[in-house]
Amino acid sequence: MFHSVHEEAGTTVTIGVSDEHIGLVLGRGGRNIMEITQMTGARIKISDRGDFMSGTTDRKVTITGSQRAIQQAETMIKQKVDSASERDTE
Repeated sequence: MFHSVHEEAGTTVTIGVSDEHIGLVLGRGGRNIMEITQMTGARIKISDRGDFMSGTTDRKVTITGSQRAIQQAETMIKQKVDSASERDTE
């Protein structure tokens, strides 16, 4: 039996991450972002300091790759931010 999976390699999604949480996504020395990239195969680019999503103080996080890679990377990024938000409210 032959299975063919067609995924576009050039799909791009941009999400907003609060400026105060961007450090958690990056990690010390970029460790977290490299880990997410290696585990998912997605390319991740974070906007420069002061370059926000329109009308917010959220930094732009652009994820490029297959649909699956983007979904996995987005989930991992949200988990990092959510774990910090939970600590902030305790």
